Amino acid sequence: MKLYDKIIEETMETVKNTSFGRLKEYDPLAQAAWNDQGSSEFIMQRDTACEIGAAGMPSVNYTLVTTSKDITDDSIYVIGKDISEISKDTAFARIVILKTDDLGEDTDKEKTFQTIRNLEFVRYHVFPAGYMVRVSSRSNQEQVRISKEAVKKGISFANVGALYINKYKELPEVKNVKILFITVKEVVEKLMPNADKVDGITRTLTHILDGMPTDCGHCSMKAVCDEVDGLREMHLGKK
Repeated sequence: MKLYDKIIEETMETVKNTSFGRLKEYDPLAQAAWNDQGSSEFIMQRDTACEIGAAGMPSVNYTLVTTSKDITDDSIYVIGKDISEISKDTAFARIVILKTDDLGEDTDKEKTFQTIRNLEFVRYHVFPAGYMVRVSSRSNQEQVRISKEAVKKGISFANVGALYINKYKELPEVKNVKILFITVKEVVEKLMPNADKVDGITRTLTHILDGMPTDCGHCSMKAVCDEVDGLREMHLGKK
């Protein structure tokens, strides 16, 4: 699975080489996963400590899947301020990189596409206590309202990240998870175009399954195939 590898490379280069804010890396095994409510929670404005990715601030989230041997462990990255340090409306990005088994894109395109969608949908089934998530699939935005009570109890991105990682690793296909939390406005803005690229890959996969023509010269998705390794081969059924 190489479809998202270029975006993964661009994402990691952006967060690691930026001079806009500090980067911290956490080992999920050393973090206590934050409590999962089991269902969505509504947090009133009067009970809110801070909001991130809201009030017109830039916000983005996307999920990337790979089989790259370069990913050998789980990790949590925090770029910018952690939750306890946020006191005003802040930009926000949450990026997930999943290393999986071979999804068989050469032999079963429909199964591959469905597995990718299932991996993306995990985010809708994680409910950190005192951490109300509002996700817009159309705009790739993620807004989070965090309660005063959760801040008082010591909530952090490392704790929340550990919870997300545990949820992803309940799926047998997932071997390793890297999750990035970003609260530096300039970094979030740099990453926003990547979400459009991910959407482009998803749309192209959908067209492939719908039996799009194999004449690349007349295909509306040619630009995406030209940029993404493996899409054209997947379409034409070549290894």
